[in-house]
Amino acid sequence: MTVRAKRRQGRTAILLALVLSGVALVAGCSSVPAVQTTLPARITVSVFQNRSDYAPRHLEVQVDNGSATAVTLNSGSFSSVFFSRAVAMRYLPYTLEPGDEVAFPVYLPAAKCEVPAPVPRVTLSFATLASMGRATVIPAVLYHALAQIHSQDCAMATFEKVVRVTPGTTVTWFRDPKGALVSQLPIALTPTGAAGTVTLTGIDDTTLLRMSLNTTYPLVLSSRSAPLNLVLTATPSRCETHVLSEDKIGTVVPLHAVTSAYSNGYFGLVLSNTVKFEYYHYFSLACGYAG
Repeated sequence: MTVRAKRRQGRTAILLALVLSGVALVAGCSSVPAVQTTLPARITVSVFQNRSDYAPRHLEVQVDNGSATAVTLNSGSFSSVFFSRAVAMRYLPYTLEPGDEVAFPVYLPAAKCEVPAPVPRVTLSFATLASMGRATVIPAVLYHALAQIHSQDCAMATFEKVVRVTPGTTVTWFRDPKGALVSQLPIALTPTGAAGTVTLTGIDDTTLLRMSLNTTYPLVLSSRSAPLNLVLTATPSRCETHVLSEDKIGTVVPLHAVTSAYSNGYFGLVLSNTVKFEYYHYFSLACGYAG
């Protein structure tokens, strides 16, 4: 090897050493966020339902950032033994700035009616400038939301175990002798053949419609009962434009019942979107908002 070659080799070794020491220096100075299994301080979680969530069976999972730093929620889920499986929170990932309170909806799965307490859990994967992690917390339950959802789900489930409730697919209307426009919708009550007795004890009005069924209460039904075809008669609750424009659950039929598990059961019979919008058209005609 020549002297010149030795010098080139020496310079190459020096350069390689400098590069390696620089890499080590950069690696030593870089900051890797610590992995956490608890939420950052002042991050709180709660669950609740808006009125507009009733018919589609949504639940809102609200995350409040009371800290002074931004928190990015990468994914999240809600679970409870009241329901058959965990469900994902929608609209994630999302960065919560300091002071933000944001509600993320979940679509609730089928109810499990044999459990006495909800045991709710929310799991969040998150990151801040200083940390990252995945934490499972017990959320605050606002307005008794889970108990109400479960009660209605299971009152209907235990009722329909014995008698299935099937709403019609088309709303019709006519003018009564006084000239008022009155709507009608068929409601079929069909025994399933399962053992047991259920009792329909009443129906409520809604913010949109005054409702009644052509029967007397209490209406006791069992596996030995013949199929029953009722008519739901409805008229506008009051003719005010905001009643229609702000409607959320005005076409959910509120029924009261006694079942094997509920001595004072209550559930809402959700109608199809087609029937819902037929009721909106009827309301507009009955109140003189449409020709």
